[in-house]
Amino acid sequence: GRPALAAATADPEEAAKELPPVPVELEAEMEDAFMKYALSTILGRALPDARDGLKPVHRRILFGMRGLGLQPNTPYRKCARVVGEVLGKFHPHGDGSVYDALVRMAQDFVMSSRLVDGHGNFGSVDNDPPAAMRYTEARLTKFAAAALLNSSDLGKADPGAPRNGGVSVDLLENFDGSEWEPDVLPARAPVLLINGAAGIAVGMATSIPPHNLGEVCDAALLAARAARKNEPVDADALLKALPAPDFPTGGLIIGATGVARAYASGSGSIVVRGKTSVEKVRSGRMAIIATELPYQVCKSDLLEKTAEAVNAKRLTGIADLRDESDRDGMRVVYELKRDANPSVVLSNLFKSTRLQTSFAANMVAVDAIRDEHGVEDPEKKAPVRLTLRSALDRWLRFRFDCVRRRSAHEERRAAARLHIVEGLLLAQANADAVVALIRAADAPDDARQKLIDGSPGLKPLSEDQARAVLALTLSRLTSLAAGELAAEETDLQTNLERLRSQLSDDAVVYDVIIDELQDVKKRFATPRRTQLIEEEQEFSEEDVVENDRSAVLVSRGNYVKRTSLKEFAAQGRGGRGRRAAPLAVEHLVTCRDHDTLLCISDAGVAYGVRAFHVPAASRLAKGAPVPQILPVDQERTIQGLLAVDTATLNGDAEGADESYVVVLTKRGLIKRTKLSAFSGLSARGLIAVRLSEGDAVHSAALCTLADSLVIATASGRAVRYDVTDVKETSRATRGVKGLSLKDDDELVAMDVVPPSKSHVLLLTQKGYGKRVPVDELKARSRTSAGVQAIKFRAAGDALVGVRAVSDGDEVLMITDAGVVVRQAASGVTAQSRTATGVRVQAAAADDACAFLSVVPPDVKLDDAE
Repeated sequence: GRPALAAATADPEEAAKELPPVPVELEAEMEDAFMKYALSTILGRALPDARDGLKPVHRRILFGMRGLGLQPNTPYRKCARVVGEVLGKFHPHGDGSVYDALVRMAQDFVMSSRLVDGHGNFGSVDNDPPAAMRYTEARLTKFAAAALLNSSDLGKADPGAPRNGGVSVDLLENFDGSEWEPDVLPARAPVLLINGAAGIAVGMATSIPPHNLGEVCDAALLAARAARKNEPVDADALLKALPAPDFPTGGLIIGATGVARAYASGSGSIVVRGKTSVEKVRSGRMAIIATELPYQVCKSDLLEKTAEAVNAKRLTGIADLRDESDRDGMRVVYELKRDANPSVVLSNLFKSTRLQTSFAANMVAVDAIRDEHGVEDPEKKAPVRLTLRSALDRWLRFRFDCVRRRSAHEERRAAARLHIVEGLLLAQANADAVVALIRAADAPDDARQKLIDGSPGLKPLSEDQARAVLALTLSRLTSLAAGELAAEETDLQTNLERLRSQLSDDAVVYDVIIDELQDVKKRFATPRRTQLIEEEQEFSEEDVVENDRSAVLVSRGNYVKRTSLKEFAAQGRGGRGRRAAPLAVEHLVTCRDHDTLLCISDAGVAYGVRAFHVPAASRLAKGAPVPQILPVDQERTIQGLLAVDTATLNGDAEGADESYVVVLTKRGLIKRTKLSAFSGLSARGLIAVRLSEGDAVHSAALCTLADSLVIATASGRAVRYDVTDVKETSRATRGVKGLSLKDDDELVAMDVVPPSKSHVLLLTQKGYGKRVPVDELKARSRTSAGVQAIKFRAAGDALVGVRAVSDGDEVLMITDAGVVVRQAASGVTAQSRTATGVRVQAAAADDACAFLSVVPPDVKLDDAE
């Protein structure tokens, strides 16, 4: 047995002698101790909460980072500092568990929407360990700060501010009673479904797959709208909005049966396959190329096990196996023997290796227990298995409570402030009486009591109002201050009406939740990475690629990438912009992903590539080398980048015969060729223009016979003439003179001016720009030197971009450092040719504007929707 706890005495030994040992059954004691350990592991360590989708350690890390002020817009701080903060205040466990949890929240190959923005080595998909916490740094991501740690839900995080009462959630004492921590974070989206979870407890485990944030928000919106109408959510609509998990590592989900079973019962097996293609490699052999692996498959282990199977003759037809992955993406090459059938080998790889796996979904989370009346007891929690619908319903009930608690908190504060404002207005309206009363008082307490009691010329005030009146300065008695208080009173009354409607009307609360979900989706949604296909069905690439809007960028060093236009939010004139690439951007074109990119090299050879074949990358990624996408030599550069509708290029679209390609060389020669002449593009390319020795392609553009051309030079001169002034020629011909170029000047841009465009927008290196009416650039001869289109405000400035625009257009302006500003063209002031322009992009001191592009009209319309 164990000794009983002795009463507190001056001599512990004497106290121990006074009380005899208490006999305890070993079996009962072990059972009791094991149950306590099991409950502690299940409820406090291994399983996530059904409300915010976080385990306690993740919640404490995020809350601790918030307390340290590690917001998305602040500098990174050492992870060791974060771990120390969490251990010292909230999490009485080992530092290894805290750092491992922090690392997981920063890994983009684990989390669908990262909660921690890591800086340094945080591991890799090859199962490489992260660097020690003393080397790595971290801060919160924008998603975590907005969706989980929003100050309007959680309260302010000012140092020293009391936190013994939460706004939307309860704050509990920490392990030693010295700090407060939230019982749960007020998640504005179902984070449990977005990022999933994995954990092993005692006697149970959880394995929840991650999902696409935008799709989860769509499903939650369906649930919220149904709850607003007090109707059940439609199951088919729910599955249409959230068809399957979306793994951060991409891949393919084979069949919908396992997904449907997991969503309906909370448990199911989802078949996930790596994304592969078959191509010819340098040796002339065929090879299977894997560019994406199933979720949680370690690439190095996959290669090792595959090599063992090949050596043991369990896999045949593979001549070589190598890893060609680099910073631009994953590339595992299975080089085949000359007599091997790629389809057979690929099928065997799926059967015998982890190139195809099954994700065992087991959607278990901790939730509050309900009594027979359906009332939840927050003090009693237990693990439950969730279906898709129950997971959404549980989050929705929780978010409903958060919004209503927040509304009650804000209503109390607004009512208290309105009460004070009413007292101040009363005092201002009777300023003479208030001043006389205060002057007649013997002491501040006496004055306060007289204000509370009132006088013949002054209504009685409450104690809070009296204190506020006594704290007034003389300047607050002015008529201006009275107007400010009256306006504040009106705002407070309006706000109170809104808050009280949220407290009394459930439908209004659901409207708030719907608005929050739409905001989260708009700000943080990303394209789906994992494709859902039927096992027997075969799709073409175009069928499985969404026709999204993208920007294709060619950077210095011959790198190309495709980035969603959603990453470049519109800004006002003079904005700093967002970085689009780590290298200087030389060409940028906006397009649809199903378009064909007509790429013309400096040598005058045209190549064609579908836009979705250009690797998609984030704004800050470098992209893929151009030779990986096009059969060009490394020393060749892309000078003309045109987005063409594929049907138009092939001559299938209406009006295809009216489209032309205009090519301008660096020596000022120009030529016009029908677009249909490029319909037979092959891997070898087609000659777009014949060049004289020493000449090279400068730029290219698409036009029709109704358009005019504007060509500009670095000195700010521009010439405009009709497209018909350039004679139509076949592909393999030289151009004619396009303008007279001075020896100390150089070409910078050419653009097509359709009849619908009213202005020409000009941009200089130092970020100045203006819109010049097209009529001021009067049509002149091709051989003229043009007119001065802009004067430079700063010494050493030069023109870098010219684009024809109308009032409804948006433009993308990009700098040498890859920073992009997207703004309305109408926001740039219209001026005459001789004006110097206005500041349109505030580039850094060591940066300069380099490129100008117009966003297609269909992009603007879709974004507006």
